[in-house]
Amino acid sequence: MSSRINQWSLIGIPDHTGVIHVGGRIGAALAPAAFRRIFAKLKGLSRVHESCKDHGDVTPITQDIVLNHRSASDLVKSITKPDSCSVIVGGSHDHGFSHLRGICEGLAGKRIGCINIDAHLDVRKAEPVITSGSPFYLALESGIIRAEDFIEFGIQSHCNSPELWKYIDAKKVQVIPLSRLRGGWKAGLEFRGAINELAEKCDAIVVSLDLDAAAEAFAPGVSAPQAEGFTSGDIIEMMEEAGRQAKVVSLGIFELNPAHDIADRTARLAATAAWHFVEAKLISGS
Repeated sequence: MSSRINQWSLIGIPDHTGVIHVGGRIGAALAPAAFRRIFAKLKGLSRVHESCKDHGDVTPITQDIVLNHRSASDLVKSITKPDSCSVIVGGSHDHGFSHLRGICEGLAGKRIGCINIDAHLDVRKAEPVITSGSPFYLALESGIIRAEDFIEFGIQSHCNSPELWKYIDAKKVQVIPLSRLRGGWKAGLEFRGAINELAEKCDAIVVSLDLDAAAEAFAPGVSAPQAEGFTSGDIIEMMEEAGRQAKVVSLGIFELNPAHDIADRTARLAATAAWHFVEAKLISGS
């Protein structure tokens, strides 16, 4: 599946119930508003703003996380068509599941691949409650994506418990650790290879960006900040690679937490990442 876009869709998910369930730093519900405020200030020669159709935020957001997931999936599904392109801004990363489910339902019958840019594997069991660490457990267990069509990218060894590694090993999910990506331009090159690998076997690809994949120096405003991680340059390069890949149909940006941001540093990274993703789509005609 490939697309030539002249319009893209934006959706916000102002929900951090999953972070509350895991005891993390709350504030990600404020992310869509902070993202839009910074994004509106970006300028350039390409028609990024002119080609955007903003569908607003998912409503209602309740204390029922399952209901919130269903509402988010339904809105994503409603804007997902062949040759569509979207940017989804959370919210906690459990909505990586509702994002994927909405794309899968909108492109019924298509084989969906996913690459998760993250410090965490995010395959926590969804019992007794769904947490922000549960999105890909939910996606894999529900059959929305196949294990062989899922790549974990930038994972940090100390961020994930033994049972999560055991789950990933049992599923035979490909993991590209951050330790393999240190230095130079390795991150962008490895990301290009990973996304092209998915493109060879999948009809459409979703990129899920958890901003805690970036080092705290570049992204202090997240629910779970990390001492080490990608630079802003790494993130932007990966977003451009994603935009140029014709089979990438949607980008999710999660865990932006304005309540803990410093001078909008993380919101600016999120907005700039989305800008470069869409700009690469428009310029490449993919």
